[in-house]
Amino acid sequence: MQKTIIALATVFALGSTAAMAQEQQAQDPMAQQQQQQTQEITEGMLVKFATAMENVQGVTEKYRDQFQEAENQEEAREIQQSAQEEMIAAVEDAGLTPQEYNMIIQQAQNDEELRGRLEELTGDDNS
Repeated sequence: MQKTIIALATVFALGSTAAMAQEQQAQDPMAQQQQQQTQEITEGMLVKFATAMENVQGVTEKYRDQFQEAENQEEAREIQQSAQEEMIAAVEDAGLTPQEYNMIIQQAQNDEELRGRLEELTGDDNS
């Protein structure tokens, strides 16, 4: 269970900057926040989320070594930007918006039942 939470938090931290930038361009941030808090998470969204999370973790693994071996901050920023763009594409390819993906992560951090369901879908039943 902790493995899933850590993975979700890592993915959220890496992807949130780019997702937030898109949110601000799309609509008022307060309206977006209210929508996230009230939107129901469907079973279909959870299935898409499981696929997206697997894909995003692949992107994270792909860039992890490059990021750690960056020679300076500028190179690290460029690597992070590339990773974020690929993460957003991975989420969208799975059928979710970055906002929906982040909303599910946020709710899973506070909702034990949702977290359990995600663990079932991702096959992470290690506690």
